[in-house]
Amino acid sequence: MHTTQQPTAAAPFAQQVPPRPAYAPSVPPAPTQPLAAPVGVLAPSVFRTRIVLVLASVLGLVLATAKLMQAQALRDSFTPYRDAWFAGAISDQVQAAQAAVGFAQLALVWAAVHAAVAVTLAARLDKGRGRLRTAVVVFGAWQALLGVLGLAISAEAGGTAVVQSLTLLAAGALLAYLATRPDAVAYFNRPRH
Repeated sequence: MHTTQQPTAAAPFAQQVPPRPAYAPSVPPAPTQPLAAPVGVLAPSVFRTRIVLVLASVLGLVLATAKLMQAQALRDSFTPYRDAWFAGAISDQVQAAQAAVGFAQLALVWAAVHAAVAVTLAARLDKGRGRLRTAVVVFGAWQALLGVLGLAISAEAGGTAVVQSLTLLAAGALLAYLATRPDAVAYFNRPRH
């Protein structure tokens, strides 16, 4: 079917309308960089980083305390046999249990220092700059490394040590990931007035 256009006569009093472009956006294009959060509002990745820091420190303290209690229970299990006729035969196990308590106490002190650093980093996140973000990434990498080393060493130590190593590994990797996200980078590089 063929249709013909009829010529339209332009009225002498009508104005000529300029042609419209094919695309005239009414909204400016989206920025390629994520926008920095306003002052006083944490970026989502920074907020999540703070949560991971606090939870990892609390969980590390709880697991170190559980490890200490487990070692003390093992040591105390030999107490009734201290004066038994076979006490000489179990003296090696008693010494090993006492050494386990000492190592567990050292692990609890280490977890307390680790928790203090994590809570300090978490408290400073809202005012921090790029160096604090770098400190969080280094702290996360350090935690992940300790988790890997802990898994290699504690495979035969028992359940609590393995869970603590896995917690360190997961928290460290998550911290390093969250602190290097684009919205976290934009938050730490935001202008300050």
